[in-house]
Amino acid sequence: MDVLVTRLRRVLSYKVSIETLIEIAMWLAIPHLIIGLTWAFFHVEAVQQLEVGLDRILPAGAEVGSYVLAALLWPVLLLLPPLCVA
Repeated sequence: MDVLVTRLRRVLSYKVSIETLIEIAMWLAIPHLIIGLTWAFFHVEAVQQLEVGLDRILPAGAEVGSYVLAALLWPVLLLLPPLCVA
């Protein structure tokens, strides 16, 4: 147990720059968006329900906005479809 705590402290004491954190986040965002756009392509009914909800707020860009929301929030839409799409 002491060896595990020592290794954990060594890993957590490693200094990482903000630039590196931003780069890691950007690299992780690429597969997330690809999976999200694929999910949105195959779940058109969920995207259409999002579009209906966005049409009241953003009439000119509801179609694009609904695909962007579906691509960004696909894990939530996958787990909680009745709560997230009105």
